[in-house]
Amino acid sequence: MFNGRISKKDYPGLLNEMGNDLETARAMVARMQDWVTETGVDQDLAQALGGAVAAVKDAHEAAHNAWRRVSDEIEKEGRDR
Repeated sequence: MFNGRISKKDYPGLLNEMGNDLETARAMVARMQDWVTETGVDQDLAQALGGAVAAVKDAHEAAHNAWRRVSDEIEKEGRDR
């Protein structure tokens, strides 16, 4: 994802990939939390996984907001030229 030279024009695509990866991670951790909760294996683990789900969801939303902001900046720079 972050190999080679990266310019600002690359940011939207990278942020989009990051958002997709974060959404995949959120779904995977949520499945783990569901399993731990359903089986009753460990309440502390279930709570920790719930916190991880919330943190990854926040990161996904932040990546989406960054994507939108950077895309708008690039579009504006293109119009200003």
